[in-house]
Amino acid sequence: MAKKDRGQSVNLDSFLDIMTCMLGVLMLIILLTGIDASQIKVLIPTPMEHPTDKKPIFIECRNNELFRVNVAELQKLAQDTLKSISEAAKGDSAEMLRGLTEAKVETDEYRVDLTYSLLGQFAIYPIREAKGYPLADASKERETDWYGRILTGLNREQEMLTFLVRDDSYQVFKRARSLAWNQKIEVSYELLDAAAPIKFGLGGSRSLAQ
Repeated sequence: MAKKDRGQSVNLDSFLDIMTCMLGVLMLIILLTGIDASQIKVLIPTPMEHPTDKKPIFIECRNNELFRVNVAELQKLAQDTLKSISEAAKGDSAEMLRGLTEAKVETDEYRVDLTYSLLGQFAIYPIREAKGYPLADASKERETDWYGRILTGLNREQEMLTFLVRDDSYQVFKRARSLAWNQKIEVSYELLDAAAPIKFGLGGSRSLAQ
């Protein structure tokens, strides 16, 4: 009996290539989610008598020194780099993923990990060689000094200080907090593991999960 002609076969190579790229992106998202979950810590904010809608000014405490976290600058660097990577990838998922992993986005004090953008965040890691402000003696801090200028320039009605405190830097945090309290500045803080990244939403808002 003669076999029926089934017509020309469909070439699925392009479809399979797309599926492979998408699978790679999904695997990375799963891995990042797993890493994210393994680093969840209990955050202990400073107790407040009432909710606040003040803008947080972030200061990291690490190596027993103070570092100003310039969220606006880091956010702009991340967004500009993401735009360039997206334009260069031209819709190719594999190229987009490669661009995110190979991108070098950093300032003198922080490095941005763009792979967290797949989770709707951008994460920053400290540059280990960076030098911060020691604030060795709070009683000698003047308005013209580094931390004194931050306190003086802060709008008490609209802004507050949020300290991101590493395991090794509780002493410098207490000195900085006491000066802020003396000037009636609202303060909150979060405890961070020594190796944990600082994560923000892509819009610059602080992510509570660590």
